[in-house]
Amino acid sequence: MWYLISTLNRYMCRTFLFWFFIVFLTVTLIISFFEMVDLTKRTMQHDIPFSMLFQMAFLKLPKLLDSLLPSITFFAALGCFLRLAQSQNFVVISSFGISKSQFLSGLSVVIVLLGALNIIVIDPIRAVLFERMVVLEEKLFQKKSYSISFTDTGLWLKENLPTSQNIIHAKNFNVSQKQFNDLIIFQFHKNGEFLRRVDAKSAILTPNLWHMNDVTIITNHKQENFDNHAEPTTITMEQIQQSTAPPETISFFQMPIFIKMLEEAGLNANAYKMLWHQQIAKIAMMMSLVLLASSFCLVSTRNKSFGIIFGVSIIFSFIMHFFQQIIYAFGIANKIPIIAAAWIPSVITFISAYWLNIVLDDR
Repeated sequence: MWYLISTLNRYMCRTFLFWFFIVFLTVTLIISFFEMVDLTKRTMQHDIPFSMLFQMAFLKLPKLLDSLLPSITFFAALGCFLRLAQSQNFVVISSFGISKSQFLSGLSVVIVLLGALNIIVIDPIRAVLFERMVVLEEKLFQKKSYSISFTDTGLWLKENLPTSQNIIHAKNFNVSQKQFNDLIIFQFHKNGEFLRRVDAKSAILTPNLWHMNDVTIITNHKQENFDNHAEPTTITMEQIQQSTAPPETISFFQMPIFIKMLEEAGLNANAYKMLWHQQIAKIAMMMSLVLLASSFCLVSTRNKSFGIIFGVSIIFSFIMHFFQQIIYAFGIANKIPIIAAAWIPSVITFISAYWLNIVLDDR
């Protein structure tokens, strides 16, 4: 415990954070460059100003960096540990009676704090920025005749018709039964003039029609009540099922509420559950990768080739990335439990790192 508050631990933590921010900035620049190149290719057939491309790249950047956070931590640890090994600092640290486990425990505290900072502070900002990017991308490229969003107040739809547009709200709905309760349709002219409001106690969506029950229609001049009413629409159930907000647009603390709402509506919430568990498991993955980096660098093996170590580390990071994607696909497809899919990569990485530390330290 005394080591965690020692001057030596503070020095090591500062060194690690220095390498972390160096790697972070390097990855940020590389990703920004390739993202701008990709956006430029995609917009060659569109008249989009460069400032708009830069804005889209900026809005997407936090999401990309969040997914690469374990890899950034891994290469930051490699840089830090290789520097210690080259300068023989770790030999000096060991001579003071400080074991590798003590040394790594100090860095583990920093990693937990970085992970907590990512979830508590960065994640809500990332969700807002990525949501803005999705809206901007839809507007520039897809140009849908409708838009759909889910909030804690229910389902919201915007439908563009040839001569008017509808704003539709349903307090709750069930996908399997295609039923919507407390449905309201606000209809406006293209110039923004209010035309009418249609309230229904319940409605069933069929191809091209809303079949409504217990209906009230309000215009500027009168109000009418009907037991049944059919309202034309271009929105389908398939569009509603496929238009749930991307998981990355929902912050960590809002995710449980959103998952509950989707499940009550009969929609698939696996991707949202996976992302929520992955955000927690990411901290464990970061700690496991630091342990793995220590097995590559802080070992007693003589005549280490640092070039080979770095090359092997890059290959391993790619292997882990593809392995995570495979496990993710199995989890989304319900082939394995969501929690297992989120935590298996971290557990396997930790076991591998622990085994390598034991084997290499015995040489």
